[in-house]
Amino acid sequence: MIIALGDIHAQIPRREEVAELMRAAQARAREQPGCIYFEFAQTLDDPGHFLVVQQWRDQAAFDQHYRSDAFAAYQTGIAQHLVRISELSVHSVQTSLRPTTAEPLEASAED
Repeated sequence: MIIALGDIHAQIPRREEVAELMRAAQARAREQPGCIYFEFAQTLDDPGHFLVVQQWRDQAAFDQHYRSDAFAAYQTGIAQHLVRISELSVHSVQTSLRPTTAEPLEASAED
């Protein structure tokens, strides 16, 4: 599984336009094969700072997304509204878990 986390910094006066571009890109990404989760969000304390959280089935699905026409259209549309280059961290994950109780998780020293 691939997890990608990104920071996008938009011009503050263009936030609404950027949000609309992100909504469209998000909808198209979610339709792509291998997309498990794809969500843009705006941070609470930094206007114009958006996050993207992505989860893909595998590297091939992730790579296909970044080669897609949908991603190219998003890049073209948003480029003029950014104040700096976006940053993306990509993580290859072997396993993940979702706690089923409200109890604190205990991690071993080996984790």
